[in-house]
Amino acid sequence: MNLKKILIIAALTLSALVPAMGFCFEVTAHVDKTRISMEDSVFLTVEVIGGKADLDLSVISQFKVISRGSSSSYNYINGKSERKAAYTYVLIPLATGELKIPPITAQRDKKVAKTREIIIQVSDQVVNTDEAKALFARAEVTKAQIFAGEQAVYTLSFFTSKRLSGLGFERPPDFKDLPSKPFEKEKTFTQTINGVLFQVTQVNYLLTPSTPGTFTIDPAVLTANVIVKSKQSPRFDSFFNDSFFGSTSYKPVRVTSNPLTIKVAPLPPFQGDFKFSGLVGRFDIQASVDRTSLKAGESATLTLKISGSGNIMDAGLPKMDLPKPDTPKLDTPGDAFKVYDDNPVETINLTQKGVEGEKIFKRALVPVYAGKYVFDPVALVYFDVDQGAYQTIFTDPIHLDVAPSGEQHQAVAPTLLPKNQAPVKQGVDLVNKDILEIKEGLAVLKDYREIEPLLFALLMLIPAILFAGVKLFVRVSQKDVTIEQQMAQKARYHLDQAIKTGPRDTESQNTKPRNTESGEQGFLGHLYSSLVAIVLARAQKKGETVTAGEARTILRDAQVEEKHIDEITGLIDRIESARFGGNVMDKRTADQLLSRTKQMMKLLCLALICLGLTTLAPEKARADVATIFSDGIKSYHAGDFKQAAVEFERLAEHPIKNPFLYYNIGNAYLKSGDIGRAILWYERARVMAPNDPDLNFNLAHADTLVKDKKESEIHVMEVLFFWDRLVSNKTIQIAAIFSCFAFFTWAGVRVVKKQNIFSGLGMILLSILVLLSLVVCINYANRSLGLEAVIVKETVAVRSGITDAATELFALHAGSRVKVEEKRNGHLKIVFSKGRIGWVKDKDALII
Repeated sequence: MNLKKILIIAALTLSALVPAMGFCFEVTAHVDKTRISMEDSVFLTVEVIGGKADLDLSVISQFKVISRGSSSSYNYINGKSERKAAYTYVLIPLATGELKIPPITAQRDKKVAKTREIIIQVSDQVVNTDEAKALFARAEVTKAQIFAGEQAVYTLSFFTSKRLSGLGFERPPDFKDLPSKPFEKEKTFTQTINGVLFQVTQVNYLLTPSTPGTFTIDPAVLTANVIVKSKQSPRFDSFFNDSFFGSTSYKPVRVTSNPLTIKVAPLPPFQGDFKFSGLVGRFDIQASVDRTSLKAGESATLTLKISGSGNIMDAGLPKMDLPKPDTPKLDTPGDAFKVYDDNPVETINLTQKGVEGEKIFKRALVPVYAGKYVFDPVALVYFDVDQGAYQTIFTDPIHLDVAPSGEQHQAVAPTLLPKNQAPVKQGVDLVNKDILEIKEGLAVLKDYREIEPLLFALLMLIPAILFAGVKLFVRVSQKDVTIEQQMAQKARYHLDQAIKTGPRDTESQNTKPRNTESGEQGFLGHLYSSLVAIVLARAQKKGETVTAGEARTILRDAQVEEKHIDEITGLIDRIESARFGGNVMDKRTADQLLSRTKQMMKLLCLALICLGLTTLAPEKARADVATIFSDGIKSYHAGDFKQAAVEFERLAEHPIKNPFLYYNIGNAYLKSGDIGRAILWYERARVMAPNDPDLNFNLAHADTLVKDKKESEIHVMEVLFFWDRLVSNKTIQIAAIFSCFAFFTWAGVRVVKKQNIFSGLGMILLSILVLLSLVVCINYANRSLGLEAVIVKETVAVRSGITDAATELFALHAGSRVKVEEKRNGHLKIVFSKGRIGWVKDKDALII
């Protein structure tokens, strides 16, 4: 009964409200002013009574229209309800004279309404009103026509002759596809215009276009509050106009800057004897040496300095040929000197004309033999934006006089040394003159994975709770089935079902309903599901379907070759076409699809590792691993370093965690020029082998190639647990487990003998156990909470948010190590150094 009363009351209330809820539909438009200048703008507000509607603003052709959003409201007054929607736009005039805003059409629920026509007077001069005089904005650019790679400065100036508060952007200038970077600080100064003193606030942006074309910079919209004194009655002026009793009010105002267009011309084709440096601007190069006379075996520092304005930050070390000695002792000129490069030092300033500064490269030269040497002038080719042509400049030649040294004379003729005497001061001979060689022994294939946290805790508890140790060990040590393994099992299931269902039955069952699990549709459905599962397994994701584009993205991220990606995505499209095309499939076509599906699954390396599509004995699996390893070694020695990295990474996808394998991957990537992934794999190897000398040497060499430098930080925990960086985590884990068994064995013996446990040796064993356990726990915590990553992309923009429209805060380059604070929607919040925090895509920074 109560429910009936509630329903009756609700029905009566609704019936009373419906007539009053107005179904009226009206649209009106108004502007904030009707007389403006070409440097000003109009704010148009369109109000729709009755709720939101679709507006047609295409009729406005004499203004550039910029949407400023919408709002809605609901009012209930005197028994009547009213819905209202308001749309706001900024109109920027495109010409002078009498400009019209034609009637705007609004459509809602098949109802149409129009606004009235509005006329705006636009003049060349600033309109003579208090507001126009008091407030306006102006945008300028240093050069409207530039070359690709040339820099220009965009200046936005805000002029005001009245007291303001709360100045800020409602809409910053939109540079669209034009790369821009704001100056760190804004400028504030005064300027007199037509006898009026204005306060000027100026913001600058550095524009660095890399591609030719015509770019339009949309105007900026600024908002502020003009301070207006309240008006008092004249009779109270003598008393209430005192500043203590005076009151002020604020009037909100908006101003819009003018749009600008920049034309970016492409660089002309370069033809010359030297290599183009990529520098665009105006530059100079100088070379000097700190000493011109020295002995063989001593060191001299050669300094190359590139200075100028333009993209100086992109300057690299120019090519410099080493001179030949004046004696025919050497076959190649490179053997006359040992060369050691230092990290470049740059001094860069952001000025009103763009980037200016210098970049200094230093090389330590150690002559091996005596003689008189002449270093040929070093050439620098850059594009001169003033001349509009390529310029080649040279340094002065450098003369070096090297006197003989007794030790070096012995090095010149090693055959003259006695058999039992070693050569004096022999330098380290590096293969390929950069890094130490890869490791080729079978130890590379040994599993060095660390003990999992749960297993470690179990092993530590066994001596104390031995009666439950075996059962708990079996339960905890079992690994959870990963998503990759689940999808791999699903792929195997669907492939087996496809083999059982067809293709032998497709011809005989083509008359059956096409949605059954038997016959052609069941066969094709299982083939499709097996391919989808195997592709998703590579991405470690669950799902039932993928598009060809999604499959292509997943396989590219998994570093599958492009030709194989085309084969896999083409096979997916072919199977879907056969499923839904409506044509009957013959047995030959079905056999081909089944065969190609098996090949693709084997190609993705899941047939041997996860699925067992072909029955392989453990010996066969080990043979395949050895074959892949051998192929990687051959590719490395053949100079195909990129392919070697791919082969070695295939081994890393197996359940093999080995520091020497990771070391080889790092070597291959470093040789192929991929500094980011080289350091990534070196760091992964250092986790398991922190004191390997070859690894530390090559990692130190790779660090010299990283562009981003930061000050090293010393943490308290690193000082207290310094040995943690000298011994691998697994070694510490084993030591902790051994100390646990040792302590509890000692404790058991002491209990049997009814003696004190914590005396003498017992306290020592307990202290070692506690200390090692604490180190292991700290390592686990650092690994799970203090994640670190390495930038693998050549240049990465670190932004203030996770969208591409977020502000670019700074840039990092390949090989830079960062700390990971948060993961969100395919992005990482990273910390490079103090005060340098932002977001990057997770594919640009891979976690160590």
